[in-house]
Amino acid sequence: MLTPLDIHNKEFKRSFRGYNEDEIDDFLDQVVNDYEKLFRENDNLKEELSRMKKDNAQYQKLENNLKETLLIAQKTANEVTDTAKQHAENLRESTAKECQNMRRDAEISARQMVEAADHQVKSATVEYCRLVEAKSQFLYQIKAALESELAVLHDAIDRLPRQQSAEPQQETKAEAAAAQAAASQQGAAAADGAVQKG
Repeated sequence: MLTPLDIHNKEFKRSFRGYNEDEIDDFLDQVVNDYEKLFRENDNLKEELSRMKKDNAQYQKLENNLKETLLIAQKTANEVTDTAKQHAENLRESTAKECQNMRRDAEISARQMVEAADHQVKSATVEYCRLVEAKSQFLYQIKAALESELAVLHDAIDRLPRQQSAEPQQETKAEAAAAQAAASQQGAAAADGAVQKG
């Protein structure tokens, strides 16, 4: 590539009826000036282009770093999201299973309480029936004993001498009735005491 100095130092051979040397020199000077200006501009453009290439390389490197950072951030975000989803799913399953266990335990406990209450009711019913039966048997025994004693009293009254007046007989009957009433009260009291003890 020609330099401004090459153009400036260029010499032409003289020939007959050649061009005007002064005009040629003036034109060459103008060409040299313009070429030198273009040459400097070209050098400046080359330097600017080189600087821009370096800047572009730095920007390209920065862009690549940003892309890698974004990819890492996106990957991390996806991992965090997946982990959170998995944790939420595990928590949901654990909670559902725990609720199911609690409900089953509550049902078992309620069933056991019902069975225990039913057993207590049945036991109380059996005990009540036993007490009623015992009271009935005791009352029948008292009644039989009183009837036996009453028969003995009647037999004793019938064996009394007939010569006695009617008033003593009436008093004897009254005493017998009083004795029967007292015996009945004693029998009832004894029956109640037996039931309470039972």
